[in-house]
Amino acid sequence: MAIFTQDNNSCYFIHIPRTGGRYVSSLFESVSNINCEHHKIHQKRIYGIDVTHLHYPLYNDLLHVNDLPHITVVRNPFDKFNSCIANMHKLHGIDYNLKLNSYENFLDFVNVEISIQSYHNNWFLPQNMFVSPKTHIWKYEWGFGKKFVTWVFNKTKIKLTLQDVNYEKFDGETKEKYILDERIKNYIKKFYKKDYKKFKYFW
Repeated sequence: MAIFTQDNNSCYFIHIPRTGGRYVSSLFESVSNINCEHHKIHQKRIYGIDVTHLHYPLYNDLLHVNDLPHITVVRNPFDKFNSCIANMHKLHGIDYNLKLNSYENFLDFVNVEISIQSYHNNWFLPQNMFVSPKTHIWKYEWGFGKKFVTWVFNKTKIKLTLQDVNYEKFDGETKEKYILDERIKNYIKKFYKKDYKKFKYFW
């Protein structure tokens, strides 16, 4: 999450994990006359949560950004979950089809991740819990080309420039997909039902 300012225009970017947020932040940062606050400070935490991944209403209450336009990127809940699992498998080598072999085990896993293991980075927190009533939403699936740049300008009056950007990656990060059993897909749909409904994703 970051506050981006260009001339007299500012916006607050709500960085939902595994939705292309580091790329988007880097795209903003690549423009020479855009200033940035609250980004690339993963070591700083509030209530044990990385400032970059604060959810609603913590960022309003703690960072005082309620008066700024809010923008964010959401992603198909299954693909987002798969991205998390693929990277965890790359790091730990766990067979998640075996680990998540019942809905009870799936719930245990997700709840432990949300409340303990991934509490600091909010990887598994439902996406609807990040957005405020005033948040402008872009979908990951729409891409980050000219239409995205136009959308950002229409919502914030900040002018981006499309260009190749590099962004920080963590050790062992992968873009490979993890093949999950069909039953686990159904568990994801059930647990993240509000995300599917709110952001109009279908299966």
